[in-house]
Amino acid sequence: MVAEEGGELLSCVQIFPRPVRIRGHAVPMGGIGSVFTHPEHRGRGHASGLLDFATQRMLERGIEVSLLFGVRPMYPALGWKVWDARGHLLSREGPPRAAPAGLRLASFDPRRDLTDVRALHESYSGSLDGTVVRDDPLWETSLRVAGNPEEEFLVARRDGRLVAYARAMVSESFLAISEVGRTPEGADALAALFERILTPREEDALAPADRPSSLLRSLVAFRPPPDPGLEGALRARGIAARVVDDPTVKWRCLDPLALSRRLGLPLEEGEDPEAYLRRVLPPDACVFW
Repeated sequence: MVAEEGGELLSCVQIFPRPVRIRGHAVPMGGIGSVFTHPEHRGRGHASGLLDFATQRMLERGIEVSLLFGVRPMYPALGWKVWDARGHLLSREGPPRAAPAGLRLASFDPRRDLTDVRALHESYSGSLDGTVVRDDPLWETSLRVAGNPEEEFLVARRDGRLVAYARAMVSESFLAISEVGRTPEGADALAALFERILTPREEDALAPADRPSSLLRSLVAFRPPPDPGLEGALRARGIAARVVDDPTVKWRCLDPLALSRRLGLPLEEGEDPEAYLRRVLPPDACVFW
């Protein structure tokens, strides 16, 4: 959606419709992105007006919740509330370690790996609230538009079987792990992929011009799912985690009545949309990818 005046484009907002898992249900979600106003026209309410317009469009389309990432003061004022997310800043202590015996790490090859990655995504992310339920078109979209602009997608196989994968990209000049998956016995394999991501290299497609590989890969941001096994495997490989608050994650309940009917969990007396969403999607128990 755009705002224009006299044929001049002033501002834009984009809706990314995605079904997300909440309490075992696929809930229609509208991701908000591409929020931008031309510098010469800022401060006139164009973005706020477009976000209000986007809200009405999402309600018309039956979208029940919305998610965005950002820190602008207008977001909470318009209904997207900080979700008290906690992130990890990961760093490697000591020299790189060899991958576990029998483990093969490689770059993702869709012809070889996509079927197995899809199955692993379903089994690992299927129990995590906030994750996207991907059909064929959404998998195609995920692979086509991931990265900023590049993505590092790594897989780990043990005896030919896929046991873990990790995806990383650069956001705001910082390295971030955007999605992971593992089998029940694949925590050590996923930790080995994290270490590979934290290892500088001479030719680094992710490194911006102002951040050489050695600096870029000294620290990686990660919003961890509830996964004690992964946390232990990272510590065992000498990967330290510093917990930080992440004020960028913001959720909004657009239609609490429709959401309550879908989940079979009625609103309590006097419960507002934000309180209801926090009850069914607790901040400390949800991720998004």
